Amino acid sequence: MRKIWRDALDRVTPYVAGPPLEEVVRELGLPSVIRLSANENPLGPSPKVIEALRAEAARVHLYPDGGSYALRKVLGAWIGVEPSWLVCGNGADELLSFVARAALDPGDEVVLPHPAFEPYSTETLLAAATPVMSPLRGYETDLDDMRRRVTARTKLVFICTPHNPASTLVPKGPLRHFIESLGADAPLVILDEAYRDFCDHPDTADGAALAREFPFVVSLRTFSKIAGLAGLRVGYAIGRPEIIEQLNRVRAPFNVNRLAQVAGVTALEDRAHLERSRALVLAERPKLTEALRRRGATVPDSQANFLLVKVGDKAEAYRQSLMKSGVLVRDGALVGFPGHLRISIGDAAGNARILEIWDRTLPD
Repeated sequence: MRKIWRDALDRVTPYVAGPPLEEVVRELGLPSVIRLSANENPLGPSPKVIEALRAEAARVHLYPDGGSYALRKVLGAWIGVEPSWLVCGNGADELLSFVARAALDPGDEVVLPHPAFEPYSTETLLAAATPVMSPLRGYETDLDDMRRRVTARTKLVFICTPHNPASTLVPKGPLRHFIESLGADAPLVILDEAYRDFCDHPDTADGAALAREFPFVVSLRTFSKIAGLAGLRVGYAIGRPEIIEQLNRVRAPFNVNRLAQVAGVTALEDRAHLERSRALVLAERPKLTEALRRRGATVPDSQANFLLVKVGDKAEAYRQSLMKSGVLVRDGALVGFPGHLRISIGDAAGNARILEIWDRTLPD
C-alpha cells in the first residue's frame, strides 16, 4: 500500500481544546456556564469593535487587505516601529508556523522550555526538526539550562514570558544576559509575549525593544487576551524588516480576515477598554491568588491573566465540582502539570463563585 502520511505525524499529539461552550451547557443541563479554562477576556471586546464589525459585515464578500496594512500602520504607531517591522497572522499560532516553515530544515534543533505552549513542539516536529526540551525549574524558566542546550544545530529558541501554563515572568535582566550570551552567530530567539499586557512587575521585559536592539529577536503578541478578540484569531510578530520579509514568504495570501483586521484597528483605538481589561485582571488576580493560598493551594506568582494552582490529588475532584456547578477550569495534566488546575482570572462574581464551590468541595 502506498505510504501517504508523514512519519512526523506519529509524534504529534492533536491539541484538545474541549467541546464547544454550547455543548457543555447542554450536557450539564445548566442555563449557562463560566469558562475560566481558556484565558479569555471576561469583559469581551470593546463595544466600538462590535459596532465596527456590524458595519464591516456587508463587505465580507471582498477579500481582505492581503498585507494587513491598516492594522500594521496602527500597530506600528502603538509600538513605535514602522509597519515593515510587523507581520500579522491568524492568531499567534499561525505566526509560529511561519517561523517554523521559514527557518527549520530537517535535523535542526529547537530549544524550548518544558512544559510550555504545545504548538512550539508541534511546529518543530512538523518541520522534521528536533525539539530540545529544557525542564522548568519549579515554575520558572531555567535560562542557564536553555543556554547549555544551544548548539551549532540550534535554529530557534522559544521563550514564553509570562510563561504558559506556569504564569511566571522571565525577568528582563536574566533575559538580556541570555540573549547577549548567544553572540553574533545566534539562533532566532522567539519571545512569546501573549500575556505581556497583564504584567505589572518592574522586571517585565519589552520584546519590541529587544527586537530593535538584537537582529535575531522576534516578539509574538496577540489581540486574543487584552482586546477580547480570541474568536477572530489575530496576532502579530515584531522583528527586523529582513526577518519579516522572510516570514512573509511563507504567509498565505489574505491570511488575516477582513473582520479581524477591522476589529484589531478599532480595538487599538479604544484605549479605555484595553485599560479596563488590564485593570480587572490586576485587581482580581492578587485577591484570587491569596484566597486560594489561604485554602492550602500552591499558586506561583502570576503575571498573566490566569493562575496555575497546585492541589495535588484533589485536582480532579475540584475540577469536576466546579464543572458541575457551571465553572470550567483547565486540567493541569493536559498542559504538563498533573495535580494542578489552570484557572483564568474572571470578574469579581466569577472568582467569588470559584471560592464558594471550592469551600464545599472535599472539606477538611
